Amino acid sequence: MVHHRHRVSHHRRAVRRRALRWLSAFLVIQAVTAWLVSVRSKRAVQRREAERPETYPYATFEAVELERGNDELRLYMHGAELVDDIIAAIDAAERYVYVETFIWVDDETGTRIRSALARAVRRGVTVRVMFDWLLSTRGLEQQLRADGITTFVFHPVTGTAALRPGNVLRDHRKLVIVDGITSFVGGYNFGDEYSGWRDTHVRITGESTHELENAFVDFWNQQRPRREDPLPSADTRSWDPHIVIHRNDPSLGILPIRGMYLEVIDRAEHRVWITNAYFVPDRAFRTALEEAARRGVDVRIMLPSRSNHPLTDALAHGMFEDLLGAGARVFLYRDFMVHAKTMTVDGVWSTVGTANLDRWSMLGNYEVNAEIRSAAFAEQMQQMFEVDCANSHEVHLDTWRRRPLHMRAAERTLRSLAPLM
Repeated sequence: MVHHRHRVSHHRRAVRRRALRWLSAFLVIQAVTAWLVSVRSKRAVQRREAERPETYPYATFEAVELERGNDELRLYMHGAELVDDIIAAIDAAERYVYVETFIWVDDETGTRIRSALARAVRRGVTVRVMFDWLLSTRGLEQQLRADGITTFVFHPVTGTAALRPGNVLRDHRKLVIVDGITSFVGGYNFGDEYSGWRDTHVRITGESTHELENAFVDFWNQQRPRREDPLPSADTRSWDPHIVIHRNDPSLGILPIRGMYLEVIDRAEHRVWITNAYFVPDRAFRTALEEAARRGVDVRIMLPSRSNHPLTDALAHGMFEDLLGAGARVFLYRDFMVHAKTMTVDGVWSTVGTANLDRWSMLGNYEVNAEIRSAAFAEQMQQMFEVDCANSHEVHLDTWRRRPLHMRAAERTLRSLAPLM
């Protein structure tokens, strides 16, 4: 009996050793594959940078009045126009300006915005600024404070603070609120590089600005240093809003943006047109898109041909065959990084916001998306998508199945990383 137990124990240890060796070998293969994908993508991006045109095709949209309420919306698909209008709104501020962004680079674009805020402070306008530490310019906080701007840096990863588990949760929101009347939300960060990307933002003028203001005020009051006074609540908000602001707050377990997407895709009857920078949706999300396509909905997905995150691209590519097989259409944007986070459905519903279709945005970052019910705005969203299609190439199932073996092998090897992206 003792001998038998010894043999069983020895066998179990041998199985564990073999499993660990196989796991170690697989992780090494994954790491090497990820490195090769990154190197190959970096070289391709360098070639793209050298050969690409000065700018991408874009349209300038006039502001539209919504069918209900008194709100007016202006859609932006070009960074220079957006930055000019943000600065104009700040320069017109009389009472307060609230600014929140994920990345703020102290280059020409970032300095123009900082200078506008400093001018507002000198006029006696209350200015509150919040930005994420991770990818923003070091020392920016000191420069803003020197301009008299009350500033809060979100989750610095320095010193002992680097050990806090909560630091994995980043503030990925991009908001500007002026006087409770004008607000901006979308995908653009503050910086020259990001202004040159193909991104999407929307300006809201009217009562629905209170919805975005409430999102900022709640977050500021939740995160602010104790030395700072809390901000007052936004003005009265509608019980029947036609612009609904959805906020992901992972620290509180409040994650409505994924549910918003799934509900609308399930309701869709005619079209679902998505543009997103980083497309690594979970199985339920992919299934919803595939089922919509199978029941005859015109499902179109616009992604960058090559993003600034090559591993995300590889994971997205591994999902194309099932989507195409279900009848969805996939378009890859040429020459420029497309960073937008938008969807429009059935000519009546749209969303513009900050959330990517990956695990970090759906579960791990602070995000804001505006849900907009307006046929007039949805028409502009459709026009914008069609302009982007002119600068894209469509992926077809038969040619995609014949893509090179090394691409298919890399996608399969990296597939298990999807829950981490």
